[in-house]
Amino acid sequence: MAKLPMMKSPENHPTALAYDAECQSALAEHVDKLLDHAEAAGWDRTKAASAMMYLSAKRLKAKTDGA
Repeated sequence: MAKLPMMKSPENHPTALAYDAECQSALAEHVDKLLDHAEAAGWDRTKAASAMMYLSAKRLKAKTDGA
């Protein structure tokens, strides 16, 4: 039996106007759960969200640098 994806797949092309909003909608529940887990472990939610933004940017930079 095929394993279902953990999140909704995109319906729009990456250059479509709706693509960004669609991506945010697909990620929102997962981001909320991750922040809930961080907060439950004792991390400040705002600091955890800031750390997630930093880590996301760092990983994007690593991909564009060829790492």
